[in-house]
Amino acid sequence: MKRLRVALLDDHAVVRHGLVSRLGSESDIDLVGVYATSRDMLAGLQREPADVLLLDFALSPNELDGVSLIRALRAKIPDCGILILSIHHDPSTVSLALRVGARGFVGKDADMAEVVRAIRSVAAGAIYLNADMSYRVAEATTAPAKHGDDNDTDLLRGAALSAREREVIRCYLDGMTITEIAQKFNRSLKTISSQKAAAFRKLGVTSNNDLFRIKHTIESS
Repeated sequence: MKRLRVALLDDHAVVRHGLVSRLGSESDIDLVGVYATSRDMLAGLQREPADVLLLDFALSPNELDGVSLIRALRAKIPDCGILILSIHHDPSTVSLALRVGARGFVGKDADMAEVVRAIRSVAAGAIYLNADMSYRVAEATTAPAKHGDDNDTDLLRGAALSAREREVIRCYLDGMTITEIAQKFNRSLKTISSQKAAAFRKLGVTSNNDLFRIKHTIESS
């Protein structure tokens, strides 16, 4: 049986230790790297290649994470299968991760047996989502918007987003993290977060899901 080379990245020591203990007991899995930072992972993978990368989606503010990390790994190590393990598993986040190159997504509330199944599935070349996550992603993708197109346009016009709020939302819809947006515009994380929250209030949305449902209106305005 071919042994699977797995590298994992999580900035919480307790999570890392739990994963090391469980995955280390699997006869077909070799842990070739355990990392607390994305910089260490990017460097370590040059020395110790892996078949599957198990990544937390959201790391500390000074770390490359989320969409940017997935894209960087896809560019540098295109043959690795990327599996996201994250507490943030709303449908819009899952869809975005898959769209930019992840091969699977597991919530941190899943049991370890599911994590192992997901690793094996991604290693075999499949895309892994459990049944519930697949259903919620499909429902979010196909569900009609809460408002018709005309109402959405009226909503956006009435929202009166400032120029800075609008550019934050546009970058967010393009898949950038709050950290990346702050770096792009040389603003603080607190400022970007506040501008995003203000835009959400003005648009009448309360979640990433709601925002992505009116994406076409925002981008065409």
